[in-house]
Amino acid sequence: MKTFLRFIFICALLVSAAGCAAPSDETAVLPPVRRGSAEIHVSFETTYTFAAAFSEADAVARIEVGNWLAEDIALQKTYYEAAVLQCFKGDIPGEFTLLQDGCSAETLRNYPLFTRGNELFVFLKEAAVTEYASPYWIMGAFMTILDVAYDDDGARYYSDRYGILGETMDIAANYSLQQEIFAEIYSRSAEADPIVADMRYAYPYVFAEKDLIALLEDQTPASEAC
Repeated sequence: MKTFLRFIFICALLVSAAGCAAPSDETAVLPPVRRGSAEIHVSFETTYTFAAAFSEADAVARIEVGNWLAEDIALQKTYYEAAVLQCFKGDIPGEFTLLQDGCSAETLRNYPLFTRGNELFVFLKEAAVTEYASPYWIMGAFMTILDVAYDDDGARYYSDRYGILGETMDIAANYSLQQEIFAEIYSRSAEADPIVADMRYAYPYVFAEKDLIALLEDQTPASEAC
C-alpha cells in the first residue's frame, strides 16, 4: 500500500511539474510557406539611395514581425502583425499591420516571406488598406531592408542582404569585411531564421548600430524625429 501511495505521489509531482513548465507558443501564426510556388522577377522604376528612402518614407523604424494575418493572391501581398521596437522618423503606432510584396503563390526572387520574430530596419509608407489597422508597406521592397543582427556579445548590427542600400550609406566601417565578427553575426542570424542559410545571403554590407544611428541623426530634422 505504501509503495502504491508513493507511486501516486510521484505521478502527481510529475503532472504538477509539467503544468509549471513554460508553455509552447501555441498562439504563433506563421506564413504557410516562405517561398511561393512560383518566383517573380521584377524591375523597379526607382532604386532608392539611403538618403532618398529616408526623405520619402512616412516612417523609418526597427521593427519585429509578428503573426501572419492573411494574404491576397490577386494583389500578391502578405499581411502581418508588427511592432515598432525603435522609431527614427514619423508618427507610427507601436503596433501596426505590415504589408510585404509576395504571397504563397508567388514571391519575389531572393525575397522570401517574413516570419514571426524577424527583426528588420525598414522604410515605410502608409497603405490604403481598410481591412487592417494602421497598414504600412515597405518602400522599394527588398531594396530598402536591413536585417537586424547580433554578435555573440549581443551588440546590434544592420545587415544588407543584397548590397543595394548599403552601397549608398556613408559609413566607413563595413563589418562584412571583418571575418571573425561577420562569422558571429551570420551564425546568429541563421540560428534566428534558417532561411538566411537557405537563401545563402552574402550580406556585402554590415554596419554597427552606433554608425547607423549617427547616419540617421544626420538625416533627421528635429521636426521629423519620432
